[in-house]
Amino acid sequence: MTPAQLGFLAVAAIAVAPVASAGEGEAVVVDEAPANTGILPIPDYGGDLGSRSHLLGDLGGARTRLARKGLQWDIQFTQTLQSVLDGGRDTGTEYGGTLDYNLTLDFDRMGIIPGGLLSFRAESRYGNTVNGIAGPLLPANLDGNVPLTDRLDEDIAFTITNLNYTQFFSEKFGVAFGKFDTLVGDNNEFASGRGVSQFMNFNMALNAAGGFPLGYSALGGGFFWMPKERWTINSFLLTTQDSSTTTGFDNLGDGWTWSTEVYHQHELGGLPGGLMGAFTYSFDGDFTNLNGKYVPGSGGGLAPTTENETWAFNFNGWQYLYTEDPGAGPVDVTNGIADHQGVGVFARLAFADTDTNPVKFFASGGLGGRGIIPDRDDDTFGLGYFYTSLDESRLTGLLGARDHSQGFEAYYNIALSPAASLTADVQVLDSPFISLDTAVLAGLRLNLRF
Repeated sequence: MTPAQLGFLAVAAIAVAPVASAGEGEAVVVDEAPANTGILPIPDYGGDLGSRSHLLGDLGGARTRLARKGLQWDIQFTQTLQSVLDGGRDTGTEYGGTLDYNLTLDFDRMGIIPGGLLSFRAESRYGNTVNGIAGPLLPANLDGNVPLTDRLDEDIAFTITNLNYTQFFSEKFGVAFGKFDTLVGDNNEFASGRGVSQFMNFNMALNAAGGFPLGYSALGGGFFWMPKERWTINSFLLTTQDSSTTTGFDNLGDGWTWSTEVYHQHELGGLPGGLMGAFTYSFDGDFTNLNGKYVPGSGGGLAPTTENETWAFNFNGWQYLYTEDPGAGPVDVTNGIADHQGVGVFARLAFADTDTNPVKFFASGGLGGRGIIPDRDDDTFGLGYFYTSLDESRLTGLLGARDHSQGFEAYYNIALSPAASLTADVQVLDSPFISLDTAVLAGLRLNLRF
């Protein structure tokens, strides 16, 4: 299951200022009207093929006209070629891709509902990943692992994973409800990106213990509140079972997860940084008691006992060590890139209920940055290490698993244009399974935004 702490920092940042920070190389048009300008900024879709923010451009001005009326859309196409060079379950090379279809309706800009915003994301997936042969418990290719399906690498023609409504009541408070893509949580300036724009490995892009057992797509709602400048508090109640390829309504009676996140951005010596703490509590579910006894199962044989609740706590932090433009103010940690040209560090820690969570302790950390090579100001990079401590339970004993796993990942992302990038990635992964040797992986990832 994918962990998620549900930080709605993107919509929170939009509420603080009339124009949110743009994505990599993306210009933003600032409306001159003093009022009723809408929640979302209007991107600049213009420019030639090498400078425009989207490969399709403005389509003769049609996209700008739609954006001024409150409708924005884009399509992200990610292709991955990845090889297990040594170790793991098997060696081999796999290719696959995903498409994300994003649409927003700014009801404020439309003049329909002040402070209203509808967000939509649908996804497609094809091809294969190395997740089945690499060996670790959690995927080496996060993007290729979601949306979740019963069968690994199952093709998905089209599924809606995110469809929700946000209502701002003020610049400091709002609510949201609907279906949520839970990867919006656990954001970090140098180690997020959904496996698409920064690290590829699950353990480097997210927290391996912090959000268990929440799925990738879930129904629910909650609120976000900014009591002071640079402080954000999010609290959401969601269905526990994954709804990647269903409406989610059938899961309403199968358990709930409550997640609360507190996030703060600061400046240390004039350099941006951020800290986040989150607590997740799941209840009214059936969670396997990893240390419990085995009892007669309903279909015969023995089955493990279950608990109806579980919990986890996690910490997330990042800090720039050097930037070309110090003191530039808060950054957008939701866009999956380093906003400043410079170098920084990041870290994650998590503790979980060892009765129900196979991961009792998790830690990761490393370096990230942007523009370290002269005349390559928009290239980004990351170096990271993770360590997962597994609970020595009856279950891990039966599976022949060690009490830990660990891994290293390094990537360099070449900005071909504001709308296209090519990433080279290397991973060294120590599997928790005693019978498997350390896996060495190499990969290429191409991102295109239309």
